[in-house]
Amino acid sequence: MGTGSPKTLAGDIVRIAAVAALFIVLALLLKVPAVRSVLFDLDTFRAVLKGGDSLLDRLASAGYFVLIGSMLIALGVPRLWASAVGGAIYGAVLGTLLSIPASLFGAAILYYAGRFLLARVVERQAGEKSKLWQRRFQDNAFWWVLYMRLFPFSNSTLMSLFCGSCKVPFRAFLLGSLLGFAPLAVAFATFGSGGIKGNACQIGFATLTLVAFMVFRRFLNRRGQEKQSGEGFAPGAGGNGKKDGAAG
Repeated sequence: MGTGSPKTLAGDIVRIAAVAALFIVLALLLKVPAVRSVLFDLDTFRAVLKGGDSLLDRLASAGYFVLIGSMLIALGVPRLWASAVGGAIYGAVLGTLLSIPASLFGAAILYYAGRFLLARVVERQAGEKSKLWQRRFQDNAFWWVLYMRLFPFSNSTLMSLFCGSCKVPFRAFLLGSLLGFAPLAVAFATFGSGGIKGNACQIGFATLTLVAFMVFRRFLNRRGQEKQSGEGFAPGAGGNGKKDGAAG
């Protein structure tokens, strides 16, 4: 869990810069006609993935994306990259609208796996801190789920499993996840759309959105630290405050 220290701030800046640089380089490369033609016809490829001209084909394409995306997220694929792929295929707006349900379905699968299949394994991994988090979830499940979802580089897979093992009410889990997923889904779907189209404005907007989100997260983190009273365990974070596992 973040501490608000200069080291944590530097880490956030490095992550934002790395993500922005990746999509800027992608946009610059794909903006060159020769590169686009050598690799593949991106416009045709996107059109095929989006479905045909009919509404039914497009709805089928969207359904497949949500279904496949949710299964991949349940298997541990970071939801942020699913949002980026959705933006690259369907554009920023539709990519966001499709990646959010894919993330929620994937998280729900993990939640029920943690609740009915892997509860003991997850609790052993958490150790004594499991009881502490159970008390927190009982006190205000929605707040703590939302709080942890707002850490973009934490292990979202472990978080979903842990919520299931602690028997967090599913409604609070789903609503907290929805509100926590939405801001970064917007940012990364816009990154994906801007990168595939070579649109510098979209990449700039996505970068500013990510920066604003990090600032808000640091502000919110102070409240979370007050609630924790200096002690705690963040699912997906080591005891030294560093995140373990893939970004979720």
